[in-house]
Amino acid sequence: MVTIIIPCYNYARFLPAAIESALSQRGMHGPIEVLIVDDGSTDDTALIAAQYQEHVRYLHKANAGLSAARNTGMEQAAYSLVFFLDADDMIAPNALRRLLESWHKIAPSPAILAGRDLPVDADGKPLSSIADLGSVSRVTARSLVLRNRFAPGVLADRHVLMGLGGFDPSLRASEDRDMWIRAAARHPVFMLDRVVLMKRDHGANMSRAARQQTAAIEQVLAKAFANPELRLNSNDRRLARAVCLYQSALMYSDAGEHHAAALQMLRSLQGCPLGSLKDAGVPPFSRLRGLFGNWVKSLQ
Repeated sequence: MVTIIIPCYNYARFLPAAIESALSQRGMHGPIEVLIVDDGSTDDTALIAAQYQEHVRYLHKANAGLSAARNTGMEQAAYSLVFFLDADDMIAPNALRRLLESWHKIAPSPAILAGRDLPVDADGKPLSSIADLGSVSRVTARSLVLRNRFAPGVLADRHVLMGLGGFDPSLRASEDRDMWIRAAARHPVFMLDRVVLMKRDHGANMSRAARQQTAAIEQVLAKAFANPELRLNSNDRRLARAVCLYQSALMYSDAGEHHAAALQMLRSLQGCPLGSLKDAGVPPFSRLRGLFGNWVKSLQ
C-alpha cells in the first residue's frame, strides 16, 4: 500500500528512531514497505540498517544529495503511494492511518496529501503543541510560492511526482517546496490538519544555515516565476520576495546574525508595507518588531 522512503546521509545516530516510527505504522491500513536510501554515508548508517534487515529494505548509492536519494527511493519503491521521512525525523503515531483514511475520501485522488509537523528537540521531546482539527483543505500553487506550507513528510503518488521529473538535484535545499509547487500547478494537493511528522530540531538542520537556505529559496522562487503554468502576476512576485526576505531574517536572527537579520527585515518592509503579507501568514507588525529587535541586538 505505502512505501516509506528514508533518505539518509550520516544520520546514523537518529536513524533507529526514524525506522522504529516507520515500523510502528504497520498493520494499520494495508502493507507498508520501509525503504532506506543510504546516500553514501561515511558513518554507521549501514550497520544500523543491518540491525533491521528483516524489516526494511536497504539501498546504498553514491552521494548525490537529498533530491537524488528521494528520486532513487521513488524509482525503487514497491508501492505507488510513498511517504517521505527524513532520517532525523519521526512519523507521528497513527499518521499513515489518518493520511490514508483522508486520501481515500478525496475525489479526484490527490497527488500529495500533507499534514502538520510538530517540532521536537534532539531527544524527541515536543517543543510546542498543535491543535489536531482533522480538516482537509486544498493547497494552491500560489500559496506555496508565497510560503512553504508543510514539511517533507507527505503522502504522495510517486508516479505523479516522477512524471514531473522528480525532485530537482540542482537544489541543495528547499527542493521539497519546489516539488510541491510544480505538483500543485498541475494536480490536486491537499493538507490534513493533523500532526503526521515529528520534526527534530537538533541545531544542524539545513534550515539553520541562513545564507544557503536563503539562496535556495531564491532559486525556488526564480523557477516558479519562470513557470508559465503558475500564472503569477507582479503582485504575487512582490509578495513572495517580501516573505522570502522575512524568512531569511528569521533564520539570520536564529543564527545570532542580528545585523543581517535587521537588514533583511528592512528590505522586506521596503518591498511590501505592513499588513500586506497576511495571505502568507505573516502577522502585520512582526516585521517591524523584528527590525527593531534585531537592530538593538546588533548594536549591543
